[in-house]
Amino acid sequence: MKKSFLTIISVAAIMIAALTINSCTKQESGEPAVMQKETGSQVTAEEKAILNSILIFREKVEYITENPGFKSGEDVEVDSAIWYLDASLNLSHAFISWTPMINFYQDSVFVTIPKTGENVSMDDLAAAYTELKQKVADVCVAAPGTDKELYIASLSKKEENANKVTVKAYATVGETTPPGDEEPFDMAWMYGDEKGIDPGPDQYDGSDACTELTYWTNYYRYLYVDEENMVYIGTAGEDPYTKLYSELNVFVNPDDPQPGDNYYEHLLIYQYQQWGYHELIDVDAMNWYYHKLNYVIYDMVPNNAQEWPNAYHKTFITIYDLGDPATGEGTFGTMDNENLIIKHQYKVEYRKGIHIEDKTPESIVGN
Repeated sequence: MKKSFLTIISVAAIMIAALTINSCTKQESGEPAVMQKETGSQVTAEEKAILNSILIFREKVEYITENPGFKSGEDVEVDSAIWYLDASLNLSHAFISWTPMINFYQDSVFVTIPKTGENVSMDDLAAAYTELKQKVADVCVAAPGTDKELYIASLSKKEENANKVTVKAYATVGETTPPGDEEPFDMAWMYGDEKGIDPGPDQYDGSDACTELTYWTNYYRYLYVDEENMVYIGTAGEDPYTKLYSELNVFVNPDDPQPGDNYYEHLLIYQYQQWGYHELIDVDAMNWYYHKLNYVIYDMVPNNAQEWPNAYHKTFITIYDLGDPATGEGTFGTMDNENLIIKHQYKVEYRKGIHIEDKTPESIVGN
């Protein structure tokens, strides 16, 4: 009978396993508040247990990889297997809280793992980790720019049948170049290279407001998340993404100075647009929407368990910068043709952070 690999559900079991292996060898509608976790703050027993379980998994993968003739005989439940792949990859190679990063590039890679019943073998999982690591490294190499490192990798179940499961890894890569001063929109937005636009009935050259707001929110994350030396983990079997829809009543601006004038009605862009006329959102308004998007992401969402339960008391990681209005998936701005309303949708990731001061990640390229 095959042994069953420890799962992340049982904290007690994790702690026992960790001890065994050690003996052998995450205001008001103004500016967003800074989310802080004091560096060096005491890690809870549960967090220690989770971290130790990741380290145990990583050691097992390393041993199996270095000893190809060894057969562990261990099984891992599918959702736990995906969690361990995600957590181990990010613990080992993600620089999200270790250095400011900019100019993000995102792409998806996939690995397929054989399965029996609801489990995958530890041997197949070790091979999948090696394949996944190489594919994410390839994304890093292919990304434009210099001084590139993995920012974070978000894993989820893509497809599953009786014989196999396909795992999607959404990798975010950034440059480790110090960012500049914050105030993203200036006159170039209206008249220069950016030539800002919103989506509408006609085609124009320039940058979409939703795309730019997403870019700058990701770019300046380091100003709002004062958490150093952290590994950010998801919850097994839970979607780490939260979708924000600008038309929701929860985003109505309570401080709108002139309600009904089509400006600043919502905290996220939600404006009436006439056919045949493409109204440009001016510089001041774009900077206002930028700061309100940050307020929503850092203050509203992680503190409202009823509206956004899977983000409650967790840390903002990134806005998913790809979207498809045809499927309703991802981040994009679109036109409500019936009501002539431009509205935005954001797909935002949140995770729980655990402090790991003495475990600096290694570059995924060449390791």
